[in-house]
Amino acid sequence: MEDFEAEYRQAVQAGQRNIRAKKLLENWCYHAEFARTGGVGMIEANTGLPIGHMGVRCKFSKKNSMFSWLLEDAVYDFYLSNCKGCDKRVPVGLPNIAEFIEPRERKALQRKAQQQAERDKQDHAKKARKQTRAALRSELSFEETHVLDLIDELDDENITHDDPRLEQFANLAPEVFGQKIITYLLPAAIHENFPYSLHAAKALIKAPLEPTDKLAVAVRLLESYVRSSEATSYVLAESDKLNSKQLSSIISRFVSMAVTPPPSSRIGAERREYDDGPIRQLFENRKDDLVNEIDALFGASQTGQIAAAVRIILALSSDELFRKNARNIFGKLMRRRRLLQSEGRNSEVLFYLREAASECFRRSPNEADSIIQSFLKDNDDTGKQEAIRVYRTAFRHSYRENPQIGEPQKIAFRRLLWAAVDEAETTMNEAGQFFRHAQDEYAALAVEHLDELIGAAATLSQRYDSIGTSNQLESSGNWLAQMERQNSRSAIDNLQGALIKWAAIGARFKGKDGVDDFLTLYRHLPESQTQMRGNMMVHVSELLSGVDSLNAVLSDWYRALMDESALVRASAVQAWEGIPLGLRDNFPDLFFQAISVLLTDPYVIVHKSAVRALARRSFPAEKRQLLSSPMWNLIAYYSQAGQDKGFLVECIRLFAKLCLTDDQLKGNFGVFLTNLLLTLDDDALYKAVDDLVFSFQDVPGFTKVALKALSSDYTRSISTEDCVTAIVRAPIKDVRECGDEIEKAFDVLNPFRINEFSEALLLLSALTKANRFQAAHARAVKMVEAIPEEDRNAQWRIEASLLETATAIETALAEDKPVEELVNRWKILIAELEKENAERAEYPHVPPRFLFEN
Repeated sequence: MEDFEAEYRQAVQAGQRNIRAKKLLENWCYHAEFARTGGVGMIEANTGLPIGHMGVRCKFSKKNSMFSWLLEDAVYDFYLSNCKGCDKRVPVGLPNIAEFIEPRERKALQRKAQQQAERDKQDHAKKARKQTRAALRSELSFEETHVLDLIDELDDENITHDDPRLEQFANLAPEVFGQKIITYLLPAAIHENFPYSLHAAKALIKAPLEPTDKLAVAVRLLESYVRSSEATSYVLAESDKLNSKQLSSIISRFVSMAVTPPPSSRIGAERREYDDGPIRQLFENRKDDLVNEIDALFGASQTGQIAAAVRIILALSSDELFRKNARNIFGKLMRRRRLLQSEGRNSEVLFYLREAASECFRRSPNEADSIIQSFLKDNDDTGKQEAIRVYRTAFRHSYRENPQIGEPQKIAFRRLLWAAVDEAETTMNEAGQFFRHAQDEYAALAVEHLDELIGAAATLSQRYDSIGTSNQLESSGNWLAQMERQNSRSAIDNLQGALIKWAAIGARFKGKDGVDDFLTLYRHLPESQTQMRGNMMVHVSELLSGVDSLNAVLSDWYRALMDESALVRASAVQAWEGIPLGLRDNFPDLFFQAISVLLTDPYVIVHKSAVRALARRSFPAEKRQLLSSPMWNLIAYYSQAGQDKGFLVECIRLFAKLCLTDDQLKGNFGVFLTNLLLTLDDDALYKAVDDLVFSFQDVPGFTKVALKALSSDYTRSISTEDCVTAIVRAPIKDVRECGDEIEKAFDVLNPFRINEFSEALLLLSALTKANRFQAAHARAVKMVEAIPEEDRNAQWRIEASLLETATAIETALAEDKPVEELVNRWKILIAELEKENAERAEYPHVPPRFLFEN
C-alpha cells in the first residue's frame, strides 16, 4: 500500500504521545476519566498503543471534551472548558497535564499579545490615513468629498471585499472621480493592502487612467481573484505590455479560471463554471512566452512549479503542447518514487499529472502507449500502477452517457487484460479490478478480444494448478503460507471467472456465431480442467438473449447439471440466478427437475449453490412443488447438532418463501420453524433475525427469537436494529406470550448505559403491553437507582425518572389507584427536562478554541 510506512509511523507516534498524555491525565485529577471511541485497529492491536479518537470526561461536568486523534488536544479543550478554576480537583501526582498545558497557554498569550499589537498598529495606520484624507478635503469639491466619506466607511477590517458601494458610485458619477481622487486612490489600488484597496481598484478600472496604471489596476484585481470582465478584457488587449512577473501572475489566475482543483481542495458539491477563454486568448497573444513558462516550470525542482506547468497544459488543452510534453508528464508520473519522493498518493501535483497523462493517452493513444511501455522497462511497481491508472481512465465517462469505443479503449483493454493476468495472484490488482466488474456497454471490445479473453483465462488455469502444488520445503505446519496460497488461488479463480464473463458478454453481443464459438470452446476443454469448465458454465446465462440462444445452450447446461464434477454441477446451478426473468417460463420441465434433484446432492458445495441460486431466482409458481420435499430434507438435516446453522436459516427462509402459503406459515409449520430458530445461537441467531425480520413478522413465536437475539452478546456486539424492529412490529398476542423473555432481555441491559436507553424504553413498553405493569415499574425504579447522581447524568436521570413515573401511572391505573400525585410529578419532571435541555443547548458542539488555539 502506498504511503503505508509513513502513515504507520504517524499512527505509532500519535499512540506514543497518547499513552504519555493518558498517564499525565491520570496524575492531574482523581476525577478525570479517559474516554475513547470504540474499536481497535490493526496497528493498535500490534503495538498496544492507544490509537484512535479520544477524549476526557468528569462526573462534575456536563460538557465533555471533543474526541481527538491526539489526546493532548482533547485534554487542552476540556481543561479550558472545565478544569480551569475548578474547586473539585483532587491532584494525584507529578508530572501531570501541566507539562503540555502551560506551554500552550503561554503560546496563546503570545498570540493574543501579537494580535493586539497588530490591531494597535492597524488602528494607528487607520488614523493616519484618515488624517491624510481630512487634509485632502480642503482641495476637493463638495461632490468629491463624498468619495472620501465613503472611503472612511470602507476603511474598516469588518467591511466585506464585495461591498459594491464605491464601484457603484464610480459607475453612476464618474465625473466625481477627478485627478486628485485618482491620485489618492491609485497607490492603494495597486500596491497597498488597505481594507478599501480592492474597492478602489474596482472603482478605478473604468476611470480615465494612464494605460500603464490601468494595466496595473487590472492585474491587481485579477491577482486578488476578483471576477472582473473589464480587468480580464483590458489585460488581454494589452497583454504584450505585461512584464514577466505580471505575466506569470496572470497565467496562474487564468489557469485557475479554467482548471478544476483536486478533490482534496474542494468543499462539498462544487457548482462553479470554468472558462478557458482568457487563457486561450493569452496563449494566442504570447504563445512563445507561455511555452517558455511551461518549460521553465517543468525544469524546476519544486513540486508546486511542476503542478503549475501541468495546469497550464490542461487549461490550454492544446494537442501540440500535450505531444511536446508527453514524455515529461509520463516520466515524472511513473518515476515519482524517485523524482517526487515527498508526495503522497493524493497530492496536488500527482492529481494534475494523472489528469494530463490521461489526456495525452486520449489524444494520441499509440504515441502515449509507446512512452508508457518505455518507462515500464524500469520495472518500478509504482510506475506500473500509474500506467494502469492511465489505461483505466480511457473507460471513464459520465453517468448516463454512452461511452466511446475507439483506439484508446482498444489499446487500454488489451494492456489491462495482460496486466491483470501478470498480477493475478494479487486481489488488490487494479487492472484486475477493472475486469471484475463486467460492463455491457463495452461488449464490442469483448467481441474484438474474445480469443484473448479465453486465452488469458486458460493461462490462469495453469497458474491455478501450479499454485495448488505445495512446496516440498514448506513445513506442513506453516498455516500462514497455506493461507497465502489459498488467497492466491482464490484471486486467480475470481479473475478467471471475470474474464470468462466478459467473453460471454462479447459472445452474446456477437449473436449466434458468438454463442456457438463460446460453447465450442467449452466442449473442447479437457474433462480434467474442472476449474475452467466451472467458470465457463457459471456464466452461461450471460449468453441468453432470447429463445434461440436458450435452445443453443440447454443441452450443454443440462449435461453440466449432471456432470461428474461437483464443482461443475455447483457452477451450472449457480448460473440459474443470472437468467433473464422473461425467459424463465421457456425452460423445459426436465431442467427444473434437474435443479430440484441437486438440492439432494451429497456434496455440500452443490446443494448450497442450489439453495442460494433459488433464493435469487425462484422457480415459476407452478414448478415450486418440486422443491418442497428436498427443502424439507435439508432443513431436517441441518437442524441436527454440529451442522451449519447459518445455512439452516437460508433453507428456512427459502422454504417459507417458495413452499408455504401465508396460512401455513401462520400455523403449525410456522411454529415448527420458529422453534428451530430458537435453538440457534450467536452468528446463526443474528442471521435469523436479520434475514427474517420482515417475512416472519406475523409468524407465531418469532418475537421470542428476536428477544433471544436481543439478549445475545454476539448480536449486541454487532447491531440490535433488526431485533428492535421485530419487537416494535410484533403482534400484541405474541408480546403477551413473551413476558419472561422481555424481562430477561431487560436484565441484560444491567449495568445500564445511556446509549441503550431507547432499548430500555422499548422493553418497558413491551412489558406493559404484556400486562406486566409491576415488573415494568420495578425495573424502571432499578434503572433510575443505577444511574449515578452526577452532574453529567442529570439529563439521563430525568429521562429515566420520567420512564419510571410513566410505568408507575400505568401500574396505578391497572390496580385502580389514584394517579393525581404521579401526574403532578410527571409535569415537574417535564419542566426539569426542558430546563436541562435548554442549558445543554448553549454548549457549543465544536469549541472554537479547539480548532484555532492548539
